[in-house]
Amino acid sequence: MAWESILCLILLAAFYTYGFYLPSLWFDEGWSWHLARMPIPEMMRATAADRSPFLYYLLLHFWIRIAGESEWALRWPSVAFGVLATALAGRLADRGWGRPAGLFTILVMGLSPFWLYYVQEARMYTMLAAGALATFWSLEAILQRPDGRRFFWWMLLAAGTALTHYFGLFPVAVMAAGLGLWSAHRPVARRWWGWSMQGLPAMIGPWLLFARERFVSPEAFLRPPMTTVGLLTALAHGFWPGEWTWLPAAVLAAAALLRGHPFSRRWAVLFLGTLMLTAAVLLGIFSRFALFHPRYVIFLWALWAIGVGGGAVQIGEIMSDRLPRILRSRWIGVLFLFPLGAMLFHPWRAWLQDPHRGRDPYREAVAHVARQIRPGEAALALRANWAVLYYWERMQVPAPLLMGPETPIWEEGEVLSWLQEAHRRYGLPDRPWRLWLFEWQQEVVDPLRLFDRLLLENGFEVGGQPFGSLWVAYYETWPPFRKRPLTPFHADFEGKIELRGVHLREPRWPGDILGVTLAWARVEPVLRPARVFVHVLDPTGHLVAQQDGPLPNDLVPISGWPLDHAYPVFVRVLLPRDLHGAYIVRVGLYDPESGQRWRARWDSGEGDGVPVGRLERP
Repeated sequence: MAWESILCLILLAAFYTYGFYLPSLWFDEGWSWHLARMPIPEMMRATAADRSPFLYYLLLHFWIRIAGESEWALRWPSVAFGVLATALAGRLADRGWGRPAGLFTILVMGLSPFWLYYVQEARMYTMLAAGALATFWSLEAILQRPDGRRFFWWMLLAAGTALTHYFGLFPVAVMAAGLGLWSAHRPVARRWWGWSMQGLPAMIGPWLLFARERFVSPEAFLRPPMTTVGLLTALAHGFWPGEWTWLPAAVLAAAALLRGHPFSRRWAVLFLGTLMLTAAVLLGIFSRFALFHPRYVIFLWALWAIGVGGGAVQIGEIMSDRLPRILRSRWIGVLFLFPLGAMLFHPWRAWLQDPHRGRDPYREAVAHVARQIRPGEAALALRANWAVLYYWERMQVPAPLLMGPETPIWEEGEVLSWLQEAHRRYGLPDRPWRLWLFEWQQEVVDPLRLFDRLLLENGFEVGGQPFGSLWVAYYETWPPFRKRPLTPFHADFEGKIELRGVHLREPRWPGDILGVTLAWARVEPVLRPARVFVHVLDPTGHLVAQQDGPLPNDLVPISGWPLDHAYPVFVRVLLPRDLHGAYIVRVGLYDPESGQRWRARWDSGEGDGVPVGRLERP
């Protein structure tokens, strides 16, 4: 590798490590910490049900026993793999298009906002990118001189990539197929390829068999089917922040093929083949319940960056040929990186100026609670949130932190039992019990907002404060906890959805929350989405308060509910402080795209909104 590339990598490594321990760990990083400190057998069982295999967590398990469990220690492996991946990308570009391409690739990849985020995160994504690029580099070594040792290293690196993240199977499969085609007419290479094709399944097969339930069981929540346009849009905007930033990156990557170098063709086959295989699996096999984020295919981003570096050199060479001899240089291609760099400047500056580096400030949230929590109080992480526990333990907060559910709860009785047991263990008898809630993506585990309902029905919310997307709320409750029964009610919405019960939680003071619990049931297939509105109207029909939202949320839409089963959905309506007199509470459904309301029939009438109760304010 050229000296300027080595110098650039050293500077990047220093840049990555400068203050990288200052932002808080967030939810996913807390999960890494939680798994890494488990005993290995327990870790294996936990990762078998997770979205990624065990290899990263196993490495982190041994690492934290050497380096400790600080933010610095937890994130350092990601930095190390990030520098390695950037170096491999530069070396591959150097191999294909020469020395300038290597440096251009290192700059494009190493300073990208997308890469900067994950290179400082205690997750497996830079390890995944490094594994895929190392496997590609090993394949290139085989093409130079096929022998058993090189096939063995390729097999080992391919297995490591697949066991770092399941999406790592995609580039491995494409490389295995390409290597097989290349070996078909080379007897020595064909024999070693055959051995590697037996060894590779032997290395990853036992794990895939052990974790087989992960592939046959969908997520506990549904997502809209993924589309081709949606997938490509997610990749383009995820890899290259901004509306059109992906366009010059795509043009430069396409330019890498201008002169038809053999390496450029292999690079294109790997990039496009992996992209098409990923799309085929996500759109065909797992279109309904696959969870996708561009970071899962971070190796595609690394391959794209390699193409950008090569394309800049190719365009530079073509332009250089048209210049006087004294001005010709392969380095002139750097000029064609300027438009891309200019479009990335604002996202890069925003990342650099953000002290949290795009992460929620969990440390500050826990410190906020630690300063105020009193003896006899407790805290609940609703969705079990191990990043909250990480800071709770490090700050030695003198109060219990309860880990909430990790799978969706659909029955109110489960929430009631959970709160009663928590109060029995940690609350004081015959006294109000104060509970702090850390809420992050609570719609995943509490889609009907049953925790919110029971806490408000048995007390009130003292206050709340956002810390990024993490919400910290403070409740005072009066145990024992009791369910409030719903008043039977029947309203039919276009013969597809029925409202079967209602309960209004009266506000306790001016400006308090009106709690509305609605028991919904799907009685026929629901093909179009439905959103629910709750309106509070004065006697003249004037709207004084409202709350609109999905039914009950976008992860578990009513279209996926079992037929003829009613679930209570809790809705908060924040009331103005100056309400006095009698008000009508009306609910209904509407189409989110057209805004058209669903027609409803109930015992005493029909219309586009159903009156479900009266609210009296003194």
